[in-house]
Amino acid sequence: MDLRPLTDNDYPLLRELEEQEDVWESVGALPAPDAGNDQRLFVILDRGTPLGIGGLVRSPVLEGKDFEVLCALRSEAQLQGYATRACERLMTWAFDTAKLERVIACIDDANTGARAIATKLGMTPLGPIPPGRTVYVKYRGAASAKDAAG
Repeated sequence: MDLRPLTDNDYPLLRELEEQEDVWESVGALPAPDAGNDQRLFVILDRGTPLGIGGLVRSPVLEGKDFEVLCALRSEAQLQGYATRACERLMTWAFDTAKLERVIACIDDANTGARAIATKLGMTPLGPIPPGRTVYVKYRGAASAKDAAG
């Protein structure tokens, strides 16, 4: 699996993902490549085939000081471990390259898949935010649940 920076040429992929009901319900409108310097967006690739997008976007929660991990995959790429692997790579990039101190995820309480991924990444619940969402957080240097299991 590889990540490459999202470009203007990836608008068709963004539109395709936004038209998927599960992406729209979980993520909403996806950020455009030119939406600002605060974002780091990538195309998630498997052997050169675009599977979706992921990245770090400035989060509006917690006073807007944090970056939130984002991952949206095509339907056919879901439930195969791609999201977990992509998010692992995004978190590594966030801590090792961008030098962020922490990364958050605002996850709908009904989204069991995203909560499971957050747990695998070593993210812990920070607290609820209305309506029906929970903020998860991981700090730089914190081990993932996979690392802790050995």
